[in-house]
Amino acid sequence: MPIYPSARQWYLFAMYQRCPLPLHPVLFLQDWVVSYSELSKLTGVSQSTVEHWFTTGVSHREPAARCCRRLAIIDYLWRNADRITPEIIQSWCHSTH
Repeated sequence: MPIYPSARQWYLFAMYQRCPLPLHPVLFLQDWVVSYSELSKLTGVSQSTVEHWFTTGVSHREPAARCCRRLAIIDYLWRNADRITPEIIQSWCHSTH
């Protein structure tokens, strides 16, 4: 039977929406050396879309907020790789229902 989220669960969701702050690809690349192909893999968009983020003029596109949020999460994971175990990631990905 489906469960309606509690006030605490809605509160936690509201907190999550504010963190982590989105990280623009330009800022991400200031700290991490990855290719456009790798950035494409990290953000889940095509390499041509990534290339448009770094062009000027008519063909320039700003990255979607979801891509910037994903880069912020990846940045956090990579910076804390010594403290985040594969088991923690597995528990996030394979929660039981």
